[in-house]
Amino acid sequence: MIKDKRGFLLGEETLKMVIAVICIVFLVYLLVAVYLNVTGQQKLKEAQAIVNGEHGIIAEINRLNLGGNYSADGLVVPNPADWYVFSFVGDDKKPNSCIQQNCICICENAFPDLFDWQIKRCDEKGVCSNVGNLQKFEKMKIEKAGIIISINKVNEQIIIEKK
Repeated sequence: MIKDKRGFLLGEETLKMVIAVICIVFLVYLLVAVYLNVTGQQKLKEAQAIVNGEHGIIAEINRLNLGGNYSADGLVVPNPADWYVFSFVGDDKKPNSCIQQNCICICENAFPDLFDWQIKRCDEKGVCSNVGNLQKFEKMKIEKAGIIISINKVNEQIIIEKK
């Protein structure tokens, strides 16, 4: 009696192909996760430099609070592209780093655009700094070419606007 082994080989080869596809998908997922982590850390460093750097937003606010004049040219915010500048002021819910204080944050925009999600996003993957006399402003997107913001002090309130 002769047995036909073609059907048996088909099952073995199919199993090998399925395992190979699963391994490839896992490797692609792993590479994407590593890439996103590295770029996310880079954007976090860029945001830290823009907020708390030597020529950053907080340095400009401190200069104004000490009696300096505002810069007519504004402050260039070049990075991190596609992130946003937020204000958390008054009795609004705020990120943990801003409790009991007004603050300015740079972080990714939450999707979907829900306020509680945004607070969590700024807490986990953003940079926030307290500004006691900050006036609330609408979120501003940092475009790929950057944005220019004006920081001014009027009636003891810090006003930040997109130019």
